[in-house]
Amino acid sequence: MALTDSGLLRIMKSKMAYESQREAVLAQNVANANTPGYKAKDLVPFTFESAMKTAGSGMMTTNPRHIIPASMAGINAATKIARSLETQPSGNSVDLEQQMMEVSKTAVDYQAVTAIYHKFIGLFKTAIGK
Repeated sequence: MALTDSGLLRIMKSKMAYESQREAVLAQNVANANTPGYKAKDLVPFTFESAMKTAGSGMMTTNPRHIIPASMAGINAATKIARSLETQPSGNSVDLEQQMMEVSKTAVDYQAVTAIYHKFIGLFKTAIGK
């Protein structure tokens, strides 16, 4: 079993994958800011409870032909229509200012989880004398 397969590290990897996916959705919103009828999207929020359910499965595949359970398939959060305070006459609901704030928040969250992940790995390296 690899070090990165432990529960806490798996949760942090899931959170980083979620933040990456959210950044892609937000970038799509910004790219479609002038598209008539486009509705801004966002991801269903990442929750610690759902992350614990996927991290605590303890199941492994020992053969490449085994069916992978959904809990081991990785993060693939569902998108939803984002709540918007204003809609343009063309039907577009992208608020660029709000989207850019969300992009910044997502980047900060990703950096925070990445820093914790690296510190955690550093603690393991210290413990084994590397």
